[in-house]
Amino acid sequence: MNIVLIIIDTLRYDHVGFHGNDWIKTPNMDRLAAESWVFDRAFDASFPTIPHRTDVMTGVHGAPFHPWMPLRYDLPTLPAYLAQEGYATQLVHDTPHLVNGGHNFDWPFSAWTQIRGAEVDRPWVDDKGAEFLPNWKTDPLFDIEGDPRIEETHWAGFTAYMRANRGREADEDWNCAKLFLTASKFLRDNASRDNFFLWVDCFDPHEPWDAPPELMKLYDDTPGYDGTIDPRSFWALHNPELPEAGKKRIAAQYAAKVGLVDRWLGRFLDALEETGLSENTAVIFTSDHGTNVGDGAETKRFGKSLPVRENEGHVPFFVKVPGRGAGRSSAFVQPQDVFATACGAAGLRTPEGLDSNDLLALAEGGGAGPREVAVAGGATHGWRGDAERVVFTVFGEESYLEFAPKPEKCVLRRYGGLDDVTAGGEAEIAKLREAGLREIARRGIEPLLLKWLESEGESRFPAELCGFRAPRGYRTYWVNIYNRW
Repeated sequence: MNIVLIIIDTLRYDHVGFHGNDWIKTPNMDRLAAESWVFDRAFDASFPTIPHRTDVMTGVHGAPFHPWMPLRYDLPTLPAYLAQEGYATQLVHDTPHLVNGGHNFDWPFSAWTQIRGAEVDRPWVDDKGAEFLPNWKTDPLFDIEGDPRIEETHWAGFTAYMRANRGREADEDWNCAKLFLTASKFLRDNASRDNFFLWVDCFDPHEPWDAPPELMKLYDDTPGYDGTIDPRSFWALHNPELPEAGKKRIAAQYAAKVGLVDRWLGRFLDALEETGLSENTAVIFTSDHGTNVGDGAETKRFGKSLPVRENEGHVPFFVKVPGRGAGRSSAFVQPQDVFATACGAAGLRTPEGLDSNDLLALAEGGGAGPREVAVAGGATHGWRGDAERVVFTVFGEESYLEFAPKPEKCVLRRYGGLDDVTAGGEAEIAKLREAGLREIARRGIEPLLLKWLESEGESRFPAELCGFRAPRGYRTYWVNIYNRW
């Protein structure tokens, strides 16, 4: 059995048509979901991009969450394990963080291919300066940001993004399109195989929310709007003076980019059918996290941030395996489960020592699964010893808890609207606190750190156990001032 893993960056659960969204058109995600086991309680764990993929690669939790740092060479990984079992492994990605700055996510694979053009990618230096892309044009909606060409004072990747996408004219020139067309070529080049593992990692619909005009016009019906994008919108989303019409335009930009991903995912699904590989290929489809599109709690914010809330934490998760049925499951799912699920689809035993569940077996059995809750958050070096600060999130069946060591600083929210229902929810808060503590204890959190949480912040915070243990000389990729050239 071949295995395809598709990770979509920044895709919200509720922005997929199959999950009830009647505004955004996702026919290809919907057709995949209709043929799959769909897990309605899937949540991210280690947050965001690189920590999530470390969860997926290793099938184990951090303590309790992985930090953003290069993949360690000494950790067993899913592609390496499958290779030992006779699988050819291929990574096709346009997520630059996987390899930029030495993040090492390429090394466990037999082969890997990067598509250029996403955020923080910097493929080219020239002496001409960067120019607006063909689908860009200034709009009075974003005049609050001043001159759009003074990029050094705005988004650090502005010039690099323009250079990386120079010459983008046709639909096939968008990096999302090139990604899925390249992955489709892999299918055609391996149509006779029954032992490949293909990881397709799609950075869209991550920021910048930049999409073709015809898709933009589907989601913004402003009279006279021509579908172009003002690049100032890429940083205006954080401006408190942004007018309501500007907020509507940015929400449409996210929706259009989801539609862009769906369009080219459809070409890949078509290639599975055309090559006959749909008969012997399992597909696992998910996202690393969601985002906010002007509907963040309290601040009505855009983009992702901590603490992880429903908009960031709730993700789509589909598993399609020929001959293994389809349906829906309410079991709690986390990204570590990709490892055991891939092994189950391949008919392989899951290695010892993982914290990973075979979701196919779980769905077919109809059970609730072994998890009583899901937990998500940032690595412990960001906790800082502040007992009044939310340090992770506990997702339950009807509500979720923003967990702070001090119980009175916890926030309880209901699903579906980010409503704060802390007042009167004392019993639910206590229940989710206890479940969350049990879960992170099971994951192997440092005992002194667990003691600090259980003591409601009264014991000493073990800062020496929470440092960022990066390799000597390491710094995150975007620290470099790469737009000055």
